[in-house]
Amino acid sequence: MSQRIVILIQFFIVIVLNLSCQQTSPTKITSLFSPNKKIHFQLFSENVKSSLTYTIHWKDTLLVDKSIIQLDLEGEEFDHLTIKTIRRIEKDSLFSPIIASKRKTFRDRYKAIIIHFEQPIALEIRMYDEGLSYRWIGKANHPLKVFKEKFEVNPVGNPQIYYAPYHQELRATSILNYLVMQRDKIRDYFKIGKKFESHFETQYLSSKISESLENTFYFAPTLIQLQNGKYLVIAESDVIDYPGMILQKSPQNGIITRFSPYPLKEEIPFDTITYYKLNSVTQFADYIAKTKGQRNFPWRVIAVTDNPASIPASDLILKLASPSVIKGDLSWIKPGQITDEWLVNTNLFNVSFKSGKNTATYKYYIDFAKEFNLEYIMVDEGWYLNGNLKKLNKNLNLDSVIAYAKTKSIGVGLWFNAALLDENLEETLRLYAEKGIKIIMIDFINRNDQKAMNFYSRMAEACAKHHLMLNIHSAPAPAGFEITYPNAISREGVMGSEWNGWSKFITPNHELTIPFTRMFSGSLDYEPGLLNNSTENGFKNIDGQPMSQGTRAHQIAMYLIYDSPLQYFIGNPSQGYMEPKMMKFIGNIPTTWDETIVLKGKPGEYIITARLKDGIWYIGAMNNWTERIVSVDLSKLGLKQYQLTGIADGINSNKYASDYAIISAKGNAKEKFTIHLSKGGGGVWRFEP
Repeated sequence: MSQRIVILIQFFIVIVLNLSCQQTSPTKITSLFSPNKKIHFQLFSENVKSSLTYTIHWKDTLLVDKSIIQLDLEGEEFDHLTIKTIRRIEKDSLFSPIIASKRKTFRDRYKAIIIHFEQPIALEIRMYDEGLSYRWIGKANHPLKVFKEKFEVNPVGNPQIYYAPYHQELRATSILNYLVMQRDKIRDYFKIGKKFESHFETQYLSSKISESLENTFYFAPTLIQLQNGKYLVIAESDVIDYPGMILQKSPQNGIITRFSPYPLKEEIPFDTITYYKLNSVTQFADYIAKTKGQRNFPWRVIAVTDNPASIPASDLILKLASPSVIKGDLSWIKPGQITDEWLVNTNLFNVSFKSGKNTATYKYYIDFAKEFNLEYIMVDEGWYLNGNLKKLNKNLNLDSVIAYAKTKSIGVGLWFNAALLDENLEETLRLYAEKGIKIIMIDFINRNDQKAMNFYSRMAEACAKHHLMLNIHSAPAPAGFEITYPNAISREGVMGSEWNGWSKFITPNHELTIPFTRMFSGSLDYEPGLLNNSTENGFKNIDGQPMSQGTRAHQIAMYLIYDSPLQYFIGNPSQGYMEPKMMKFIGNIPTTWDETIVLKGKPGEYIITARLKDGIWYIGAMNNWTERIVSVDLSKLGLKQYQLTGIADGINSNKYASDYAIISAKGNAKEKFTIHLSKGGGGVWRFEP
């Protein structure tokens, strides 16, 4: 068996190894500045430890102290790396994504170095004004096996960290609930793969990094707020044929990476066979990936800024992703708004039929979508039974629903258990594409090992073959996936609105952390639109009548604040029919944009976002539980005279959270636009010239 070798950058490694017992100073290899010269990256060879380290400065201020980059590959040819050349590159170009979730055109401006070695490996480092990224480049003529990879970030001081833990610690609400949770913990202890399984849906938390537990895994992206007022976002991009990155606190109060090992054996546990049908790993390899020798490895990314409002609008992750592999006419990829009935459990009222998972209910949803300018409806879980695609729900005539939707120019999406769909993937996709389905939602993958990440790619390619858009649930953040597979129009990877059905985790603080963390990685399927709204102390979980924490205007603001080309309305359409002006306003909010500017914002506190579509500016605002007044300078948007329409917090929304006001007025951009945000408040305003 070949020797495991740590790939590292160093000079004269043979001499270093002979002097390994001596204390020598690190050798500086190179340094690089961002185009605006604010961010300074330095690369070193740690002679004694035979490792590559880096530091990051903001001008003259140290932000990230010595941190290790390391890749552990199989193969003796990588034993001693010798630098052959260091090539410097500058680029300034424009790039237009197929789906404009943030803006029509990205500016891809960076300075870079590519370090070529005598051995078949290279390292590319890019410096942007928004931060930095690096990736390994394989140049071997044979397959590579990766044992592990290390990407370390050691911020100075004891910064604040905003993170979502890999597993949610649920809270017992009764003795029975507590006993069930303890039983599940014991079961999970004996499940080999459980440590690396996750729904990728946990509550965002914040603490000093020293107060975070060392054995806690975090999702990427994770946000770090330094004591000197600078911010770092740790993330990845272009994760193709490789496991997704997991973050963990290091003993030095820094962040280190972990990766799920490569799965050797999988099985579907008996207790998930009918609904979840979850492929769990029962045996792991001693390596994390096996891959082709000539390839680009994923980008490791650190965004650096002194203004947190720049984070939600950043397109850094998107422009690092590989270009679309889906070719040809892509006009069938059509963003829009879509209903979903799962959370409200089809609990309709003021109707002449018995609501449920039946034909009449879905036709009602189609009529609702048509009435309020939504483009699609989703047929969620329940159209087939007991984990069997041949055993259809007799109360639901899917062909009739699709035909009726076609007469109304409404598209239909269909939910699938991912493992079940994969059993006859080509046949099933062809069947439902021919029936007229436009969107496929897959669920219950719960992994980000190399096999799972390849599964997401395979699903996107298979759907594209049949001109089907794809929404992926129970999966990690996209990390640029939507650029490479533009038909993968939405991705969950976040604790979203559905958790309002059974938990109290979905707080405004959680929702105000998402734009500065999860959204940095790409579009998200959060599923807003709940019309039962509560104050901080008024929230309850009511089956079939889900409630949100925060105001009605806070919910509506998510349609503008959150990047989502496929934006869901998850509320009850029977309630929506009772408030047609509000629903018309929601239905006319675009889901793709010409430009996005975040005017103000702080993680976990508030955000004010401006977006441009077809010459019309929209401004959205979301707030945590602290009431505040924010002034916005509209001259930054090039506005002069304008006609204003919008939805804002009502005068009584601090007491009755569903209270909102529909605004209509004329204005002048010479005057400051003042936004009054209630506790857990929000709003959306449309500025037409």
